[in-house]
Amino acid sequence: MEFPLPMDKVSVPTEDDGKVSVVLVATGSFNPPTFMHLRMFELARDALQMGGYRVIAGYMSPVTDAYSKPFRFIALSSLLLPSMDGLARAEHRLRMCNLACESSAFIMVDQWEANQSTYQRSLTVLRRIESVFIDQVPISRESLKVMLVCGADLLQSFSIPGVWIPVQVRTICRDYGIACIHREELDIDRIIAANEILNQNKDNIKPVTEPVPNTISSTRMRDCISRGLSIKYLTVDSVISYIREHNLYLGNRLRSSPAALYPMNFKPSTHT
Repeated sequence: MEFPLPMDKVSVPTEDDGKVSVVLVATGSFNPPTFMHLRMFELARDALQMGGYRVIAGYMSPVTDAYSKPFRFIALSSLLLPSMDGLARAEHRLRMCNLACESSAFIMVDQWEANQSTYQRSLTVLRRIESVFIDQVPISRESLKVMLVCGADLLQSFSIPGVWIPVQVRTICRDYGIACIHREELDIDRIIAANEILNQNKDNIKPVTEPVPNTISSTRMRDCISRGLSIKYLTVDSVISYIREHNLYLGNRLRSSPAALYPMNFKPSTHT
């Protein structure tokens, strides 16, 4: 089955002004998507456009269900990466991502990775999106740049043995580039300096400062849900409504009482 890349929000340049056109791509579980996921795209776009680039599109690429246990991240030192226990099915995560980016003028959802029967590496996703743009968008290869957008925690995971394939990390850094969002208590410059591959390609890694610190995470949202706490203002209302409708992330202790998810009896607003 074909899964075409959505192109409806792509901002194709009307004239050649010498700027490089950037496509931002975020891979991950999006379990569920949060305001921080959306903010990463906005922060990266601001930083790159201030640096003379033109951001023409952004894509969320949720992982396949096959990512669940074989590729679970591990805790190492002060770095705590999320376990994939409780990974909602791809169909749910895709729908939530589409709901989350409905109001965005440039963020879209690529469903290809989520629909694969085997785990796909981030490099494969970047190459596919680059290929589609080269074939379908009237932009020269030299003027197109597909970049991975991520948080500093993911950048640090490049140094964890067994999580990433070093030769693929080198290709991502050298041939594509990374827009890396600052995360609490993580020094991006130090992470780069401590890793040979990252340090060799540091000119193609764009550290992005976050002027309004945001520590919202999917892991923390799932914890709130399992404890029966409100998640309003952590993600868009339509995603909250979807989670409630499908009884997602309740955990064993709350599956018999999904209403506990919403102490305020939240319903999406009908005001325009």
